[in-house]
Amino acid sequence: MRRWVRYEAPIMVCVELGEDGYTGTVVNVVLGDEHDDLHLARDYRGHFLIYHETMERVSVDEHAATRAVTIAEHREWPDRLDWDEGPDALRYPDLYDPAAPDTDGDEDDDLEPLDLHDRDTVG
Repeated sequence: MRRWVRYEAPIMVCVELGEDGYTGTVVNVVLGDEHDDLHLARDYRGHFLIYHETMERVSVDEHAATRAVTIAEHREWPDRLDWDEGPDALRYPDLYDPAAPDTDGDEDDDLEPLDLHDRDTVG
């Protein structure tokens, strides 16, 4: 069973303002992703935000929910290069599903055999 545990992280956006103070452009965006920057998100009652694969909220009393928080807080996370980046997973529940294993057989079965006798020769 899979559970999503919601975290909060600071995102800083650097804006360069024009002389008039009204126009400008964003020149940098920084996601704080170090250990002390990331915090477990909580609702207004102080309960952790934990969701099923379909992004339905999980009861905080469920054993799997509290276990998921413990595992997530242990911070043995995948390498940063393996993280997904994009829209909020709460809005698009299926977007970040892991790739399904290929059960159709060997990948090479889909390849056409190369017939070296049919190619044109330059001579």
